Amino acid sequence: MDTLLSLIIGLVLGISFVLWDHKKGLKWHKRWFDLTHKERLPEGTDLTFIRNQPFSKRLVPAILITGVFMYITWWLGNLNPLITMLHGAIALIAVLIGFYVGPFIAKKLPQGLAKANETLKKIDALEADLGAKEAPKKVIEPEKLDKPEPKQEKKKDDDWRKGVQDFLDR
Repeated sequence: MDTLLSLIIGLVLGISFVLWDHKKGLKWHKRWFDLTHKERLPEGTDLTFIRNQPFSKRLVPAILITGVFMYITWWLGNLNPLITMLHGAIALIAVLIGFYVGPFIAKKLPQGLAKANETLKKIDALEADLGAKEAPKKVIEPEKLDKPEPKQEKKKDDDWRKGVQDFLDR
C-alpha cells in the first residue's frame, strides 16, 4: 500500500468516525460509561467518544481504528510487517488529524444539506408554477373539421399519338 493512500484512508476514517460520533456518539458513550463505571453518567453531560475529550482519550479510538485497518491490510496480502507498521503510524496520524478536522465538516455538512434542500424545494415550486401557467391547448372538435373532398382523377387519353402530334405541331 502506498504511503499517500494510507494517509488518505486514515483521514477519511477519522472524519467518518467523527461524523458517526456526532450522530450516535452520545448514546453509545453513555452505554459504554454505564457499563464500565460504578456510577452512571450524569444527565445533560455532553460527552462522546471524541467530542469534549482530551487528546489522551481521543488516542484510544484512533489506535483501535488504525489497528483494525492495518490488520485488514495485512490480512489482504501485505507480507512485510515492518512496512505495515510504518503505514499504520502514518494512518494513525491521519486519523488523529481527521478527529480534529471532522467537527468543522460535521458543522458545515448539515447546513450545506439544508441549503441544498431549500434550493431544491424552490426549484420544484418554480417547476410547478410553470406547469400551471402553460397556455391552454385548443381542443379541436371533430364536427368542425372540414372534410376534404375526394380528388377527381383526370381521365387519361389512351391515344398516345395525340400527344406526339401536339409535340410535333409546336
